[in-house]
Amino acid sequence: MKEHKVWTCQADETIDELIMGGQKLIQAREGYRFSLDAVLLSHFVNLDGINNAVDLGTGNGVIPILLAFRSLSLRVTGIEIQEKMVDRARRNVQYNNLEQRIEIMQGDLRTIENYMTRGFAELVLSNPPFYKKGEGMLNRNQEEAIARHEIEVELPELLAAASYILAASGRLAIIHRAERLLEITELMANSKLTPCRLRLIHPFADRTANLLLLEAKKNGKGKLTILPPLIIYQKPGIYSDEIKEIYSDKIG
Repeated sequence: MKEHKVWTCQADETIDELIMGGQKLIQAREGYRFSLDAVLLSHFVNLDGINNAVDLGTGNGVIPILLAFRSLSLRVTGIEIQEKMVDRARRNVQYNNLEQRIEIMQGDLRTIENYMTRGFAELVLSNPPFYKKGEGMLNRNQEEAIARHEIEVELPELLAAASYILAASGRLAIIHRAERLLEITELMANSKLTPCRLRLIHPFADRTANLLLLEAKKNGKGKLTILPPLIIYQKPGIYSDEIKEIYSDKIG
């Protein structure tokens, strides 16, 4: 049985179940806490043939941990700018005994070339801030504000960092607000990223999409594959069968 290091949790933190693989996550009681978005992104990507992946804006390290559960041979690097989040992500890696497969780095994506090698990874993921500067209500908690708003990094800068990290024909996968789709695809083109897979996320089957999952290939060509919609709830408080399947504790 996996031994967890309970001493890594501090008084202002909680330890929460990730359900899948018996993994757990240390999170701030008040501040940024992972959501379903990270789970959906982690299961959107195809990990076949992927040796190295990078998560931009890794927060608590939830996406690297979920990816490590899906692929037992994958090595993942999580990059985060906030010092407290970096510390928490590193403790989460240690808590889940994944030190040999996950590395957490503190760094500014705007200066990615100072600490990452060009073409390092075949896959880059990001659950980036959804809101531009001055858009929406800014959370008073700094962790939450930076995670939700483009304060420390704006979308064009994040896409440029992803393109730098990606190997030739490598892939970027992001989750974002559906209403920003046109803007996202235009910005991707500026960083030599070509959208190749799109899936719209609907809270209910009869509601419009509010989120999207989008994969792009570096220096890619060809058609965009639009996947069937992903429905989150079959009724209020009850997940759809697909979401239940994601949480069914299966590898793959």
